[in-house]
Amino acid sequence: MNTRTFLAILFSSLLLFTGCDQQSVVEPSGNTVRIGVIGPFSGPNRLKGKQALDGIRTAIQMQPLLRNGDAIELVIEDDGDDPSLTGEALQKLAGIDGVSAILIASTSNTVLDIRSLANDLEIPIIALTATHPDVRKQNDYISQLVFDDTMQGMVAALFVMDELLIEKVAVFVNPDSTYSSNLANEFIRQYTAIGGQITATVPVNEGEEDYTAILEDLRNRETRLLYLPIADRNLLRIAEAAVALEWEPEMMGGDGILDSFLNHYPKQARLLEGMMATNYFDDNSPLTPFGERAEKTYRSLFGGIPNTYNALGVESYALLLNAMNRCEKPDNRECINPMIRSTRDITGVIGNISINADGRADRPLIITRVRNGQVEFVVKVY
Repeated sequence: MNTRTFLAILFSSLLLFTGCDQQSVVEPSGNTVRIGVIGPFSGPNRLKGKQALDGIRTAIQMQPLLRNGDAIELVIEDDGDDPSLTGEALQKLAGIDGVSAILIASTSNTVLDIRSLANDLEIPIIALTATHPDVRKQNDYISQLVFDDTMQGMVAALFVMDELLIEKVAVFVNPDSTYSSNLANEFIRQYTAIGGQITATVPVNEGEEDYTAILEDLRNRETRLLYLPIADRNLLRIAEAAVALEWEPEMMGGDGILDSFLNHYPKQARLLEGMMATNYFDDNSPLTPFGERAEKTYRSLFGGIPNTYNALGVESYALLLNAMNRCEKPDNRECINPMIRSTRDITGVIGNISINADGRADRPLIITRVRNGQVEFVVKVY
């Protein structure tokens, strides 16, 4: 058997991300289509960037060819989550490198800054982790893979009131973070609308080292839950102060906070015992057949337990290839963008994903909790 025949047989067993269980035999065309990847592969968010990239590479292992036989080549740019570097990377990928679309794993602050440039360059972009609803506004080319802060804040507020039966909450917010401010405001709006009481809104300052006095005041106000859409380094200080006071309020955070904290501070995992968060993925939640295959492939490539950012990397590639495979010329940017924004019910890691005409994602959301140093599944919300 020659190499070309062997590759055709091998690729026939791989999965298309279109809802079909098997793809027909694909003969490699010998052509290559370039996809750009921008992310923080250096700096404080480098682990998130690396984990998203590992997810993308997992998906490529599952499906290295487009339906027409073209191979996929990644062109990777590090922006360190710095908007000025993101703009440079975007121009390079769209111009010199000639990529057909871009997957970006940077935060909301960064993605918000490149909206007009994406419009000028007319290049399709899928934002893996940027949850701010304005990411998809004032442009026609950035689509969100994640649920936005409006949905996330609403689900968190309803869960705290209706499931936990908690009526007094303090909200911590980093005013310098668009993500933190927006998610905190959405939670407050939704929670107070259903009768909840906010005992305090606490600004988080990067130089703050001791939150003991603040937490003691919140305890005196009969606060029962701390809502914490903040960075893991700030969460560490707050959790340490609660332990020092021997106070055990319920705690809840936003997407990715538990994975991020346990990545950076594994020896302090005990500080988060019982903490909850809204999220996209948990290894213990019920997976789709696609999710099970992705998990198995990830473990074979990288070992260990996949996390939220790995899952988003897998799904971003799957969604993009689904769009490209529906184009007569899969490298045509003018076709790819409307195909992304007409995605309907493709199978993701834990459920179906659709992308609306305005770039907004419809997808399931889960709530997770830390138990014995591990993140565990609590419930899935549609």
